[in-house]
Amino acid sequence: MYSFDIQIFLSYFSLIINQTSGPQYKFLISEVGGEKRFAAAVAKRLALLGALTQGDRRATGQSNALGLANFDFDNKFGTKALRKMLDEIWACTTSSHDSEATDQVYVQTLQGIDAHLIEILKEGDNWQANMAPYSDDSQSEQTYYKMMEKLLIGPCLQLATSRVAACKDNRGIPTLVDNIANGGDRDEIKAKINEEVKSAKENGLNFHALAFIWLFEVGVTQQTSKAGKYRAPITVPKFLNRILGMNLKRQQLMTDHFLQYLGMEVRKAKLDGVYDIGIKTMSGNELSIEKPRAFCFRGLEAKDEKVLLYKIVRDRGMESSAALELYNEAKALEENDEGTSNAPTGGFFFGRPRPIKTGFYFDKRKLTDGSPLFKETGKRVFLIINSGLVNCVVARPNYGKFLTSKDWVKEYLLQGPPRLSLVADVQEAVTLWDAEFKAANRPFTETYQTYCKGRHTESFVFSGSVVPVLNKIIVSARHISYMGGETQTLPAIVRVEPPPTTDAASTEGDAGATNDALADESAADDDDDEPAAEPAVGQKVAIEMLGSSIFRGKITEYKDEEEGDEESGGTYIAKFTDGSELEMSTSEAKEAMEMFTTEVSKLGKAKMQKADASNTEVHAAVCSTAQASTRRPVLEEGEEDDVEESEKLYEEEYDGIVPKMLVGLEFQRDPVSWYSASAQESIRIPFYQYVLRKLAEKLRGTDLGDATVMSTRELLNHEKAALLKNEANGGD
Repeated sequence: MYSFDIQIFLSYFSLIINQTSGPQYKFLISEVGGEKRFAAAVAKRLALLGALTQGDRRATGQSNALGLANFDFDNKFGTKALRKMLDEIWACTTSSHDSEATDQVYVQTLQGIDAHLIEILKEGDNWQANMAPYSDDSQSEQTYYKMMEKLLIGPCLQLATSRVAACKDNRGIPTLVDNIANGGDRDEIKAKINEEVKSAKENGLNFHALAFIWLFEVGVTQQTSKAGKYRAPITVPKFLNRILGMNLKRQQLMTDHFLQYLGMEVRKAKLDGVYDIGIKTMSGNELSIEKPRAFCFRGLEAKDEKVLLYKIVRDRGMESSAALELYNEAKALEENDEGTSNAPTGGFFFGRPRPIKTGFYFDKRKLTDGSPLFKETGKRVFLIINSGLVNCVVARPNYGKFLTSKDWVKEYLLQGPPRLSLVADVQEAVTLWDAEFKAANRPFTETYQTYCKGRHTESFVFSGSVVPVLNKIIVSARHISYMGGETQTLPAIVRVEPPPTTDAASTEGDAGATNDALADESAADDDDDEPAAEPAVGQKVAIEMLGSSIFRGKITEYKDEEEGDEESGGTYIAKFTDGSELEMSTSEAKEAMEMFTTEVSKLGKAKMQKADASNTEVHAAVCSTAQASTRRPVLEEGEEDDVEESEKLYEEEYDGIVPKMLVGLEFQRDPVSWYSASAQESIRIPFYQYVLRKLAEKLRGTDLGDATVMSTRELLNHEKAALLKNEANGGD
């Protein structure tokens, strides 16, 4: 028997017996409905594993090559879908799945119903009274009789009445089948059976009536599916386990039916904007993650741990194609509701009327002189989707979609000043949508017409080694509100994942541009490696100091030869990474240039990045026999004392790769007040910058008297001193 726990244990066991590679699992899942039960179990465990190990349920199997995303049924949407499906099965409502079941499936079920009614009619014409079980019947017989009584006298009374008449006229399915066994004309009797099935469908025999009986046979009834005093309601795993007792055809039909309801719940949740996994997903028409700023906030305690601040550039607008797709999907759900509104439970949206109609709306307001309020496009276009719940989804070309209450839509859009009017011509709305989307191609801080801002926004997300300093970050987010009191602002956990690029031409263009850039960079690297014929200001040099230490630098100044010293060719002054300056003759400068080229080549073979190997800033140092610190503070030597942007004390250059997606913390976008010592007044700064500065003040001990944490410059000097001490002691 399959056990996911055992498989995980075996995969761990393979690692502790020195296998050269870990096991690879490939899940083979057939169309048999019951197999989805096992896939659902694996998908849920992998989601929990991703949440525990990487803080994201989507980080493991179901979001990669295992392809188990479609089998994660055991969640709140699966539970809601199961409840709704069972309620409609117990009510025997019509369903879009009615046509999926074959006539053979209907014949088998109708044969059982007719056989039961024939047995009841043997006891007299008052068949409804005879439906109840007798006290001397066995427990299983009593249970079966109660189920048939509940079905045939309840939601399928019309079907039972018609089948009683058919059985009295010897048109019952068991009677017709017996006629075939007794030598009757097969084709003629088969035609009669088809007529009886057609008549039964017209009188209420549908897929939900079939499912009513099938579920009883595997122990799922209306009573057992609901919570009792000592019984929990049926869950998705239990339901999937129970249908394993059905034959393969019924398994497939029941599983597909459940998945239809699950799909409707998920689509409805997406339309409402509430479909998420606990982490806010930052999305948009386009989204890119830029190179981050890196901060070392823990000093010597964890000098290699960096808090990264990513800038997220996002186009939050919505193109007309996406809006039209959203509209068509919503209308399809409405049609499904209308198709089942005659059911006792009211269909998918419970048959309630929609006072807010789904569709495109125009804001046609004008000024007092009769001219349009919206100068650029003449009017504004909205897409409003009423999903039948308490909320509506509103979409705009420049803002994308957002979830809001129906009361808000009525008060501020339909009955408020905009007085939105429903658009009859969808194509007209799409044309205006395209015009607004084009006009909104500007930053969010700019407006293209009244009440309409641009669609391009910038967000800043904290990521990297955030957890060790999370408490300090949250404390630093306290600020003075407009009311004068202190306010605590908590960050939101966000997942940033750019939308996939599917345009082949665009991909080829990007690849070509990348190849060209790499070619240019390679050419530039070759140029850097080849020394110039003669020394000049700006040329990079290297000299040997303190025994085996190699310091790099740059020629910063040239002095002409003194009178009577024409042979020297002048003097070159170079500044080195340790902050020292040295005068060199032309010949010495040439030797220093050659040494620099040699050292860069050595470091390149040692897999050091080109930018680090050729770096000549004052805040870096390397050794020919040992790699020195590549930490590069953003502030130059001597700038730390009077810098107002205190967060830069802990900032250093970032040379890592930019991830394709990330999970981190995002604070509010609204700026807050900050007292500027240089301006001698309060200024408005972004909230993320406020948090960084307050945190830097605490780490420097200037805020609450805390112990100071080494700045990036101090860490660099400490590492350089440790390196020189190691070399002086003869270390590697």
